[in-house]
Amino acid sequence: MLDFSISSVNMAILVSNLFIIFLVLIFRNRKVMFRLGLPLLVGFVILICVRMIFPVELLSISHNVYLPDLLATIVGETRRIRFFHDTVSWWNIFEIVWGCGILYSLLQYIKRNYDCQKYIRKHAVILSDTSIPMQAFTQIKSEATKKGVQKISLLALPPLKSPVIYGLRKPCILIPDALKLSESEWRYVLLHEVNHYLHKDLYIKFLLHIICMIYWWNPFCRFLKNDTDTILEMRIDQTLTDTPVHKVEYLSCLLKTASYQIENPVSIPDFSINFCDSVIVQRFDSITKNNKRQDSYTFKITFLFFAIFLYLGSYFITFESNYFPADLFTDDIIIPTEDNCFVIKCPDGQYDFYLYGEYIETLPNKEHCIIGITTYKNIQEARKHEKIISEK
Repeated sequence: MLDFSISSVNMAILVSNLFIIFLVLIFRNRKVMFRLGLPLLVGFVILICVRMIFPVELLSISHNVYLPDLLATIVGETRRIRFFHDTVSWWNIFEIVWGCGILYSLLQYIKRNYDCQKYIRKHAVILSDTSIPMQAFTQIKSEATKKGVQKISLLALPPLKSPVIYGLRKPCILIPDALKLSESEWRYVLLHEVNHYLHKDLYIKFLLHIICMIYWWNPFCRFLKNDTDTILEMRIDQTLTDTPVHKVEYLSCLLKTASYQIENPVSIPDFSINFCDSVIVQRFDSITKNNKRQDSYTFKITFLFFAIFLYLGSYFITFESNYFPADLFTDDIIIPTEDNCFVIKCPDGQYDFYLYGEYIETLPNKEHCIIGITTYKNIQEARKHEKIISEK
C-alpha cells in the first residue's frame, strides 16, 4: 500500500519551522515582546531547540490527520520517483541539497572555531593583576557565590570590536586591549558577560547556531538568531539595572563601548556573545521602560498555554497523505481491495488497517478505506475469520 506519510522527523521539521516563524513575528512587534517578558521569550526559544532535539512522536496515542487534497497532491508529486531511471524524486534531490548545505555549514563552523582558537592562543594577552579590568574582575570573582564563575578567565585580544565571552567548556572573557573604561564601567561590562555564562546563554546560542546550520534554507532562522541575540542581551541588561542610578551608569557604559570603533576586527564564532553586538535602540528601550507596568499576566498565561499546546500537540499528531500517482502502480505494488484487506475498530473510534494480515496503519475513520471493506469489532473476532501475521 502506498502511503506518503509525514514521519516524526518531518513533523519536527514542520513544527520547528512554524515555531521559528511565529517567534520572529513576535520579535518584530516590540509592544508584544515587552508584554510577554524576556524570560518567557527565552523559554520559547529553548522549547524550539528541545523540539528539534527530540524529533519523535508518541506512537501509542498519536492521531493521524489527513492532508487536504491539494496539499496531498503536492506532497505525493514531490515524492514520486522520476529521475535517473525512476530511482530519484524531487524530495530526494531536496534531501541531497539539504544534506550538502548542512555539511558545508558544519565545515565552515569547524574552520571558524579552529581559526579563532588558534588566533586566541597566539595573540591573547594575560592582563596584569594591577590593570583596571583585572582588578574589577578579581572583585567580581571574590563576590561570586557560584563556583562556575571561578572557571572564567580574562584575556585581552587585539583587535577586538567589543568584549565577548567565548567557550563552552573553558569560558573566557576577551576584551579589546585598546578599550579604555573606568573601573566601575569595566565592572558593568564584566558582570554582563559573567551573567551570560551563569544564565547558560552560551548553550542557547550554540543550539540556535546548530538549528541555523540544519535549516540553512529558511531565512527566518537568521532573523531568529539575530533577534535572540538582542533578547539575551536585554535580559542581562535588566538584571544589572535595578535602580535609576545603575540605569544611568549602565547606559553610559553601553554607549561608550558601542562607540568604540576599530578597523578589521577579528572574527569570533557565532555562538559567542558580544557585549555590543545587538540592536542598541531596543536595549535602551528595555532598560528605560517601566516593564512592570506593561506586564499582563493574562496575556502571558495565554501565550504560555498556547505555546505548550502547540509543542505537546506536535507529538500527538501525524499528518498523512493518501495521494496515489497513477504511474506509480506497477506489478510490484499491492493495491488494496475488499479481498486482501480489512479493518478492526479501536475503542477510541479509530480503525486499524490490515493488508494481507499485516498491520499497516491506524485510520481516524473509514472515509479513506475501500468501499465495502470488512470491519471487525475487535482483534479476537478478526482472528476467527482472518489470518493475522502481525498486529499493532
